[in-house]
Amino acid sequence: MGINLLLRKEGLENIRKLNTLQINKIASYIADKLCKSFPELHLSQSALFIQISRLDMYIATMPDGSSAKYVYGNNSIYFNENLDLSNMDITAIHECIHYLQEYKDQKGKLTKLGLYDLTQETGLAINEAAVQLLASRTSRTSTFDTVTYYGMSFVSESPEYYPLECALLSQMMFFTGDEPLYFSTLYGSPMFKRAFINSSNENTFYEIENLFDKLLNIETDLIELSQRLQSISFDKSKILQMQIESKKKIITNLCLKIQNKIIENCFKRKFMKVETFDDIRDFENDLREFQDLLIISDNYDFYIKFCDKMAQDIAFKKNQIIKYGKVIDIPKEYSSYLPVVTTTKKISKLQEIITTLKDFIWGE
Repeated sequence: MGINLLLRKEGLENIRKLNTLQINKIASYIADKLCKSFPELHLSQSALFIQISRLDMYIATMPDGSSAKYVYGNNSIYFNENLDLSNMDITAIHECIHYLQEYKDQKGKLTKLGLYDLTQETGLAINEAAVQLLASRTSRTSTFDTVTYYGMSFVSESPEYYPLECALLSQMMFFTGDEPLYFSTLYGSPMFKRAFINSSNENTFYEIENLFDKLLNIETDLIELSQRLQSISFDKSKILQMQIESKKKIITNLCLKIQNKIIENCFKRKFMKVETFDDIRDFENDLREFQDLLIISDNYDFYIKFCDKMAQDIAFKKNQIIKYGKVIDIPKEYSSYLPVVTTTKKISKLQEIITTLKDFIWGE
């Protein structure tokens, strides 16, 4: 596809190239924001500046109202003519991060964008959510708001862009930590993938990755249907509205399915590693804290039932630790779990051994 045709397809008009001074200011702004927002990644501000400053940048009219668009076909980024270039918004930062993600093979072909493997066409949705979280935290303008989409309520760090994907990805990060995701997003590293597999299992990661992509595809279909609804007759709109409602139900079911897989597989894997009363205390705290990340809908009770089941498993494991672990290490708050009868028997047995030794040594 020719560049002009590609730009028309993206809806870009009245394109004007930025000068070197403007490009350098934007590169300096993005590099500074990323380094200050993610000190744990040990990013090089000078290297980032050089990399971003090499990007062709343009101002354009964008009929769809977008703040910015990164076009892979010509390695260029286009900013909305109404955008304040001295204070980039989240969308503009998002598109700049996409450029930083590029990985090309020896022939110059783009093969990977962070977590998105173009050769296998997998990971697009997770990558978009990851970039959005990076952009939100880089801009420092995002807030955690309670939002409702398709009958589901949840706290979102990105209430306007990829809110469902970001909420679900935050649940995955609860078990992996932030750094593996951010590092993998910027450098295409398998660190996040490995961290999540270690927190669940390999099949779960690939299934969730696939479900993320399905979710994004259906959301895209829903947007197209909603746009078509604006320009059709009343009779046809009834059919279209039924299709829209069907898509919304599919989105709800997919989100909750992903959430349930994260909960079940990650907490069960974490529980397998519980060996001490300190581990149990941490595990119970994690169960409570995860509630803040839950996506809730009417009649959703999976998490409550799961916690009830885990409470039984925790009680069993406490007894196992008491029986086979070091009783002296048991905290006072768990003293009620001590088997009094068993302890008494142990003391009696000890007294019996001492008496036998006395008889043997002193001949009494």
